[in-house]
Amino acid sequence: MKIRPSLKLYFFISVVMLGSVMALGFSLLSVNYFVDGLDKGITRVMMDVAKTADVEDAKPQNVVGFNIASRWQDTPAIIQQRFGSAPTKQGEIHKLKDQASIFSIPENLYFLVLFENAAGDKRYVSRVLLDKHRTLKLDAGHPKNRLFWTFFTMLIAIALFSFFLVVIMQKIAKPIESLKNWAKALNQDNIQNSPPDFIYNELNVLASIVQSSLISAHRGLDREQRFLSYASHELRTPISVIRSNVDLLQRLSEKAPLSDKQQLTLKRIERAGLTMSDLTDTLLWLSRSNENVLTPEPIELDQKIIQLSTDLNYLLNAKDVEVIIETDQGSVQVEAIACHIVLSNLIRNAYQHTQLGQVHIKQQGKRVTIINSNNHTEHSTTATSKDNEPSTLGYGYGLGLQLSERVIKRHGWFYQIKDEHGRYHVSVDFGANNDQNQQAN
Repeated sequence: MKIRPSLKLYFFISVVMLGSVMALGFSLLSVNYFVDGLDKGITRVMMDVAKTADVEDAKPQNVVGFNIASRWQDTPAIIQQRFGSAPTKQGEIHKLKDQASIFSIPENLYFLVLFENAAGDKRYVSRVLLDKHRTLKLDAGHPKNRLFWTFFTMLIAIALFSFFLVVIMQKIAKPIESLKNWAKALNQDNIQNSPPDFIYNELNVLASIVQSSLISAHRGLDREQRFLSYASHELRTPISVIRSNVDLLQRLSEKAPLSDKQQLTLKRIERAGLTMSDLTDTLLWLSRSNENVLTPEPIELDQKIIQLSTDLNYLLNAKDVEVIIETDQGSVQVEAIACHIVLSNLIRNAYQHTQLGQVHIKQQGKRVTIINSNNHTEHSTTATSKDNEPSTLGYGYGLGLQLSERVIKRHGWFYQIKDEHGRYHVSVDFGANNDQNQQAN
């Protein structure tokens, strides 16, 4: 199962990392400014000492801890040893330190700077701060592992920062959670109610947008249902007239036989009327509300399949299609019209979209499986039957199958589709309610 990222967790981690980086950066910047300030301060002191001291060659002086010499060879041996050569640039401080790590206090410090007095004489000013000469020592109880305490302090700071961040996020996230729960609870009964106050103006605007969008969608669905209902009712009358007149013409043809072309035309009208009648029944059933459910009645699936296959056999005219029907005695308690709609559309879809191959209809108990194997290899998309009626090559879904899916979904029947190369497999179980309707294309 794919784990989706959490926006709340992403925001929390991002802010904590950003805060930690900023705290570390400002800490390093503060340390750098502090050290730089000390260096400038000691440079100023060394310059003042160099100006006031009167030094001769081979006679260096020591003023308040600073060694002042007029020649490089007169500077202390440890300074010559550590720096190696005399400085050449005036007023630039040179500093060396003995330090175990960047988190520990330097043990020994060495400073060296070159100045020229008003007369143009050079003055080498140096200062050595050795750990053994310090008069102020750390208390015995003071922690010496500064690296540990530095990280410990950092963790405490991050923990406090995270705590306050969580408090702020809860204050922001709570109205968002309320908005989410309110949106999930919206239905046709409460969608017209005014949305609650979500504290923040942006969330209130978003709630208004969600409500108006859902109201618009519900109105669209209502218009669709009304249209289906009105259209289906209005079409039933002319379709009934067409079918009754077709029956009348067939009875009249027994007394005065019709020509072959007239018979062909009459069959086309009869088939079109049958198709329109099935489609009208489907649309009328779908336009009904969920509350208006018809009473289930026993349906013999084997007889229903044979009857529909016979009625729809005209769709296989002029096609090299083998039909195999396997049924056993099985009865199911369902709405008769819903069962008729589903089986009729599924069989019709298989017959219409198979041009060369096999249609296998198998019924076991309450499950019906229809497999149409299409062996057509041409690239054209239409063909003409014996009756000069165009039909789609290959296999596909069609409007009837889409309507059947809606009927099946409303009843919660088990439904499975497998669409493979040259093979189309549909299964419906009228006795199994599958809330998670499986549909594999």
